[in-house]
Amino acid sequence: MSKNWSLEIKTVNRLNPLDDFGLKFGLIVTLREINGKNRINDFIKSYIFERWIVNEIDVTNRINVFQKSEEKINLE
Repeated sequence: MSKNWSLEIKTVNRLNPLDDFGLKFGLIVTLREINGKNRINDFIKSYIFERWIVNEIDVTNRINVFQKSEEKINLE
């Protein structure tokens, strides 16, 4: 693990125990320094170098895909 970063993992109690069924592991990281500079790219590079799998997710896009998948289609 990089000497410049540390992670703290916390568990979340979900209302419905089946909500996390099949979920192996997930981590969301947002990094900003004191002066407001975004450090996420430095974080990603350092962990890719350590052979971690790092995937960036566009949350807005994921929400749009989910909403589209939930639409009802009427076939006549």
